[in-house]
Amino acid sequence: MTIKSLLTSILMAGAVFVAPAAAQELRVALPTFPSKFTPNFWGNDGAPMLYNVYETLITRDPFARPLSYKPGLAKEWKQIEPTIWELKLRENVKMHDGTIMDAEDVKYSLDPIFSGENPEYTSAWGTFHYNFDHVEIVDPLTVRIHTKREEPLFEALISLSTASITSKEHHEAIGYDQVLLKPVGTGPYKVTSLTAGERAIMERFDDYWDEKAPLEKVDFRLVPEVASRITGLANGEFDLIANIPPDQAPALQRDGIASKGVTWPMFHVWVLNQVTKPTQDLRVRQAMRLCTDNKALVDGLWGGLAHEPRAHQFEEYGEPYFMADIDYSGRDVEKAKQLLADAGYKGEPIVAQFTQNYYLYGNLAAQVIQQQWQECGLNLELQQVETIDYKNANVVPWSNPMYYPDPMGAMDVHWSSNGNYARRGTWAPSHPEWASTYETARFGTDVETRKNAYRKLLEIEQDEAGWILLYEPHEIYAMRDDISFEIPIAYRPYVLPLRAGQIRVGK
Repeated sequence: MTIKSLLTSILMAGAVFVAPAAAQELRVALPTFPSKFTPNFWGNDGAPMLYNVYETLITRDPFARPLSYKPGLAKEWKQIEPTIWELKLRENVKMHDGTIMDAEDVKYSLDPIFSGENPEYTSAWGTFHYNFDHVEIVDPLTVRIHTKREEPLFEALISLSTASITSKEHHEAIGYDQVLLKPVGTGPYKVTSLTAGERAIMERFDDYWDEKAPLEKVDFRLVPEVASRITGLANGEFDLIANIPPDQAPALQRDGIASKGVTWPMFHVWVLNQVTKPTQDLRVRQAMRLCTDNKALVDGLWGGLAHEPRAHQFEEYGEPYFMADIDYSGRDVEKAKQLLADAGYKGEPIVAQFTQNYYLYGNLAAQVIQQQWQECGLNLELQQVETIDYKNANVVPWSNPMYYPDPMGAMDVHWSSNGNYARRGTWAPSHPEWASTYETARFGTDVETRKNAYRKLLEIEQDEAGWILLYEPHEIYAMRDDISFEIPIAYRPYVLPLRAGQIRVGK
């Protein structure tokens, strides 16, 4: 039975939509769930929840375009030297453990990420904060953040969830491992019950420093199967569900169910191993790109609702960094065959490893690409595994979101020399101009200089072929029809806005 027919049978059987026990409670079903509930683990699975529990020194207007920075836990900030920023903290900000936030908490929260030495924080360091040095305490409500070199993206990086502030006293009292089960932040909701990887219950934090949360309680649950999420919404077990395939939209939009679709500024991407045979050969990687029919994936899997990538950039950058004239898309089977012949490729297996259910349509897309590549003579072997072998797999599925609306908000997070794949040794660009061009695009302070460098970087990357961009996915939230919210455009994909003024529950 298909998901659509299953839902239809439930509705025809007279299923009743049951409201929560209290109007200000919300039960949310998610397809994936973080194993560690802490800001330094910043994957797609944690994004819906972390935004509502933790806070940063500088924040963003979630719905503003162009991007607008706002005071967060710091009420003001200024650059006092090229590598030093001074921030004045808010007074009397109570944390979920009852302590008052001060400069000691800021230093305790950020220094482990800035150092890059603690393996628990290495990913956040290499992905975002590798140019930060340390926090200096000036007085209990004043800190200075030192960077290694001038940081043109200071506000963008300090407003990321990985730079959230937690309680020093709480950490020191119970230890890091217990903090993962009993998280403490400063946000409008506090976690009152947590089963790692399965369920999190949050309640309104009545001592919150800003406008109080609109909901009394939020219950997040792991529900991996799409059919189970839809059925749970239909029979009143859940109030809001995420990550629904587009082909379910007609069945969802009736009988008390509303839906909201969004095409995320995020690539589903295949990362190509540049050091393991046969993908260590540039010509093989280029052929893999040329053999992939992105339009067929967008039309066949997503009903045309996903976006076909033309280059590693997003329209959400806006002016001046989004360059609409760039287009590197297009399939060319004959050119791919010639590249493979030149490389001496003889049909050796190209191993792609996947974990189950993490990306919507991920396994199905792999099967489609496997068929597409057969036309070029590429032998794609699909392996479903519990743990990916990054060193030896030729292809790893990944997502490359835009974490802030700037070219580096998507490029730097995965493709810098400090990123996860560079540290694993599988992303190793060899083009002689890559490093210097990247340097200018990342650290240039002049807008036009950065824009030109980023354009050149995209051109050079065509010669590197370190990844295959598949599409920007289109996904659907479904909910009771008395629930409404807008998608934040200034934050990373999957953030669920449950703060004051961001969601309406009840008619």
